Amino acid sequence: MKLFVKENIPYIVLHVMQFIFLYSTFHWLDANVVEGNIVYLFLVSQFMLIIYLTFRYVVGRSGYKWLSNIPDLKDAKTFLQMDVTSPLLHTFKEGLARQYQLMQSEKERSIQEKQEQIDFMNRFVHLLKTPLSALHLIVQDREDSDGSEEMQVEIVRMEYQLNMILTLSRISSFRQDFYIQTVSIEPLVYEVINDLKSHFIHHHLFPSADVHGDATVLSDRKWLKFVLTQLLTNAIRYSDGGNRHIKIFADRQGEYITLTVKDEGVGISPQDLPRVFDLYFTGANGRRFGESTGIGLYLVRKICDELGHRVSIQSALGVGTEVQVRFSLPSHPELIR
Repeated sequence: MKLFVKENIPYIVLHVMQFIFLYSTFHWLDANVVEGNIVYLFLVSQFMLIIYLTFRYVVGRSGYKWLSNIPDLKDAKTFLQMDVTSPLLHTFKEGLARQYQLMQSEKERSIQEKQEQIDFMNRFVHLLKTPLSALHLIVQDREDSDGSEEMQVEIVRMEYQLNMILTLSRISSFRQDFYIQTVSIEPLVYEVINDLKSHFIHHHLFPSADVHGDATVLSDRKWLKFVLTQLLTNAIRYSDGGNRHIKIFADRQGEYITLTVKDEGVGISPQDLPRVFDLYFTGANGRRFGESTGIGLYLVRKICDELGHRVSIQSALGVGTEVQVRFSLPSHPELIR
């Protein structure tokens, strides 16, 4: 209503000025006739204006209402479906339709380009993983040769980075790529430890697991394995060697099961701790060790959020870091072994 009034103020002002002019003219010609019928003349002069404004408001009410709310351009489809007869609104609707079409075309082009980039990235990573797997087998056959351990560590590190790239490219379509099932934590923990054994040996670290066989949660095993691999990789990277221990344990706390990865590493500074889950944030440790990409913990938080798990982190400089993933227990007792 306010927009309608603002648009029609010139018409109202012009009509009032016209009435004043006519009143002055008739008063000059015959003052007696005009003074006795001033109210009548005013009502007659306003009658056609009121009809005109009422008609314009009725036919353009929905359009004025939409414009008054200052909607986002992505909601323009609502306005484009309206029937408007006002020339101003009709012209605006045609211009908005062209802009909306351009926006949709640009959006589709952007989505297509992004998908092409993801497809290229996935194909490129898979092409690299094939020779890496071959190198992995060659190094295994030459375990006694000099430098084989270092080569094995570097191969595992490259495979880890490639998997990170794949995961980051797939995170946008994560909802179409997970399958919730009952997952036993104990075999998963030992599987990840075995996958990273060359890292543990190379850095002189000792993993210890305290997970009971009845620790079973509802999750996606593949993505949960990625989360645990990332947490253990970080624990190894920032433990700085020196025959330290990395502990993995799970316990039940009320209606939750908590999986904890605890290291005795360098720790995280208090000013960096609130931002460790931000994408591409590396912090002081990332600059010190030079291997951090700022992607791993971001993916951990993203995956846990999508799966309905809660991840938290505590750390102290020179003491170590403790990361917890909390799982809600299944609502049906028969799902818990």
